[in-house]
Amino acid sequence: MSTYLITGPSGSGKTTIAEYLTSLGYQCVETDSTPGLSYYVNKNNKPVPYPAQADETWWETHNYVWELNRLRKLIRSLPDSPKPVFVCGNAGNIKDAWSMFTKVFYLDIPEELMLSRIGSASNTQAVGDHAEEVTTLVRWRQPFKEEMLELGATSVDASKPVKQVADQIIKLAK
Repeated sequence: MSTYLITGPSGSGKTTIAEYLTSLGYQCVETDSTPGLSYYVNKNNKPVPYPAQADETWWETHNYVWELNRLRKLIRSLPDSPKPVFVCGNAGNIKDAWSMFTKVFYLDIPEELMLSRIGSASNTQAVGDHAEEVTTLVRWRQPFKEEMLELGATSVDASKPVKQVADQIIKLAK
């Protein structure tokens, strides 16, 4: 079974792509909505709750991570399938999970589109609700993109309609 990671900054469409691929019959794990898989840690890697008003100081000393053993077990527990399996999400320890994936796709969007999407009424994610979070997301976007591409992620233009983005990912995954 081939497992692919779809990642990108907030607003890039990870959840939307997961929902669309699932509707086409692909197995998808959306990491933010999988209980116990993602959580925040402090600088000592101790789990902490996400505060209602996370400011820049909080973001400088905290990180959003995946529970790697749980992610590994989850991937192994998925029913074997001839179709690719997709994990959609992002975490501060993504490099540590890299070897779990056949390939990584980076959903690339311009900053203006990211800001538009995280500010829209249809945004169901909690991050980006406050100005401090938006500032952090903007500052983090480009270094994260550079890191993902340096690690070997395949860039996908996620400013296109979801069907086109998904079709490109499916084609590249085969």
